[in-house]
Amino acid sequence: MPAAVPDRFKLEMRLGRDGDIEEWLATDTSLERPVLVRSLGPETSPARRKSFVTCVTDAAKAAHSHLARVYAVSEVEGGAYAVCEWTGGSTAADRVEARHTIDLIDFAPNASGLAGALAALHAEGATHGAIDLSAISYSVAHAAKLGAFGRIPKTDRSGDVEALSASLESALTGERPGGAPPSERIDGVPRAIDRILRAGQSGAYTAAELEEAFLAAPSPRKPVPEPRAASRRLILAAAALVATAVGLIGLGRALSGGGQPLLPPPRTTTSTGGEAPADTAVVVADRVSATAPEGEVVIEGAASFDPFGEGGEHDDDIPRVWDRNVATSWRTERYQDPLPTIKDGVGVALTVKGRPSRVEIGGLTPGTAFEVYWSDAPEATPDEWERVAAAEAPPGAASVDLPARVDGIWLIWLTDLPAQPDGLYHSSIAEVRFRP
Repeated sequence: MPAAVPDRFKLEMRLGRDGDIEEWLATDTSLERPVLVRSLGPETSPARRKSFVTCVTDAAKAAHSHLARVYAVSEVEGGAYAVCEWTGGSTAADRVEARHTIDLIDFAPNASGLAGALAALHAEGATHGAIDLSAISYSVAHAAKLGAFGRIPKTDRSGDVEALSASLESALTGERPGGAPPSERIDGVPRAIDRILRAGQSGAYTAAELEEAFLAAPSPRKPVPEPRAASRRLILAAAALVATAVGLIGLGRALSGGGQPLLPPPRTTTSTGGEAPADTAVVVADRVSATAPEGEVVIEGAASFDPFGEGGEHDDDIPRVWDRNVATSWRTERYQDPLPTIKDGVGVALTVKGRPSRVEIGGLTPGTAFEVYWSDAPEATPDEWERVAAAEAPPGAASVDLPARVDGIWLIWLTDLPAQPDGLYHSSIAEVRFRP
């Protein structure tokens, strides 16, 4: 039987056991959200319960987007319990057992994110002590998160790093670490990933150093089929036009028979949302964006991207995605059929100054499938384009952690649009903000 928890948390379903910890899916009735209850019963010793509470309390002090949150923890008569974030119930261990390894494109951001989460935990003086694949929640389109706090500790902080590195290798290859390196097993994995994983397993890194190593490493890339390769070339052409078009109105015309540019140049806007004269500097949120002040990130320009359509989508509304006004928005065209049956996607390309760590896409219609791409220069080859994330928009703002990249062109690429009450398929973006 689970330990007594406050009436606020209604136990719904027993999920099983994590060692000596019983797990339940529950509902936080005050906030109407699912939560995970981890509980020690009366068969456990007082010393074990105290250790459990201490471990979970220490973990609760750390905050990171790849760290499962802790909402409550307490020792009660005959047991102890912790109420944690419900991350969906699927773990990296479940996926490996089902022979679904982590996608190559998603590996680098999740590996660096988990290392950063562990670094945040260690910075608060906490130790996980029992990291393995089952301590990592992971499902497609959701960030991997480190959890399973309160297990009986088996390692110190150095052991945490070694265990995380070993788990990441298994999540990538589907096999126990120690055999052939990942780059020899999987086409597209850089050898740098081999070196980082093996160095982490040998105790050569702290958690923070492991995070930095993954951030600096080239991203694994799966070989791209020919139709998608053609898409990347079109994205490349669009990026070149965006970079060239900043401050130059009208560039890019005559790229289609109807006189529409493939990627219309971004409009210069003032902080009040009006269109500025061509000879003025671009102003965003009351500051000139010619250069980004130290530690800040500035959007220099934006343009719609519709290479498979008529060349543009509601171009006059594009300034709304970076006008710092969530009451305004840009919308795609309305489609009678699902977008994937018509074309590969549509989106917005933004030229950015600075080093963003996260992009927040406000007002993105829930259910929209999207990807985030980055390029450092318009002359980059298709192989140098980097897809950094793929997700489905949740209610509210979609937030995506970004790898460490300075300046460049970021593409919010919508690949599937939800059906709307009018019977058509379309999506909106109210505001895109890059956070340092």
